[in-house]
Amino acid sequence: MHLIREAQEKDIAGIVIIEDMSFPVPWPDFLFMANLGNPGFIVYEDKKNIVGYAILGTFMDNAHLLSIAVHPEHRKHGIGSFLLKACIGIARCYGYECITLEVREKNLKGQKFYQAHGFKEQEIVPGYYLEDNAVRMYLKI
Repeated sequence: MHLIREAQEKDIAGIVIIEDMSFPVPWPDFLFMANLGNPGFIVYEDKKNIVGYAILGTFMDNAHLLSIAVHPEHRKHGIGSFLLKACIGIARCYGYECITLEVREKNLKGQKFYQAHGFKEQEIVPGYYLEDNAVRMYLKI
């Protein structure tokens, strides 16, 4: 059985493992701890194991997807889509009309994932990441 729920402190170790396997410059655990209590910090739980997470925050007057990742062994099963759709639902619930995000310019798979969910390219942000530019994307909701 699977479910999407708000992240809890007991989930942080599993989230950090997913983060470390997913990003070249992973977030440290204290950044995840700082987001506990944020209703946009959600996990995808499958048989009591955390296999994905997303963090939705705010940037200017928009909802902003801070991070989303799925454990490599559980990718290509729609979990990222479930998490993204849950974030869109949370943003709507809080009255936001737009979600923004940044994705590495070199991460073409990530860009295609977001485009498949209706996100459009807004601009290139030079030097956003240590070793890459970002593509800022948005979705009107």
